[in-house]
Amino acid sequence: MPSQSPPDRATRAARLAGVFEVQLRLARRMAELTGAPLGDMVLRHTNLHRRFGLGRISAGVAPAWAPFAEALERAADLSEQVAIVQATFVAAQPETYPGPGRTGFGCFACDDAASADGAVHIHFRNADTCEAGGPLSAAKLARRKAEMAALVAHVRVRLPQASHIRGRSWLYNLEAYRRVFPPDYGASRRSVGDEPVRLDGNSLWGQLIGSDEGVRPGVRDAVVSALPGLDPSAPWKVFPLSVLATGAPLESFEAFYRS
Repeated sequence: MPSQSPPDRATRAARLAGVFEVQLRLARRMAELTGAPLGDMVLRHTNLHRRFGLGRISAGVAPAWAPFAEALERAADLSEQVAIVQATFVAAQPETYPGPGRTGFGCFACDDAASADGAVHIHFRNADTCEAGGPLSAAKLARRKAEMAALVAHVRVRLPQASHIRGRSWLYNLEAYRRVFPPDYGASRRSVGDEPVRLDGNSLWGQLIGSDEGVRPGVRDAVVSALPGLDPSAPWKVFPLSVLATGAPLESFEAFYRS
């Protein structure tokens, strides 16, 4: 079943208001605890730079960020800041996916280069929500597997040095996500422990967003209630679902998608 036409950005901004608010609450708490400027905390501890189509901050902070950050810092209160984020989102260019250095296959993407030990990292985004459900619904399992099969074939041909696939996301907590992959890949999942987790991407923020882009109330409440005790050296720990790391040989994927 084809996906519905994407909603306009004003409609999406309205849907995402609750998500933007939680992101700002976390950044405001970080600014309060560290004394750092709010704009800097929003840059480093939310994914708004990407949401505004400005790319990954590891590639450099876009010039357009500075006036946005200044507007946030001049705002009278949280509600005004949320309105600024919404207006900026509406006026922004769409986020480029999968972005430089990655190749996309529907909801999935992989890095265009393997790491020194032969690992290729994969990534996921919601690019398939319609009346049949979200991208991980049972009705779309075959579609997700076909995308991954194409990704694996691409890796085998284009990255001959690749030996295995790795992932790192909160999504590995979900059986609905793990069933897309070979069993040994899901079974390999482990906590990243005290390894730092960046908050300027989607490895954690995605759990806050429903398939319709509305905020998930239970996740919102869990994050907000954890903010008073936030550890500024490990802000990722306020999320209810932690990042898990996974890995399995390329051959496991090839055998699984042939079956």
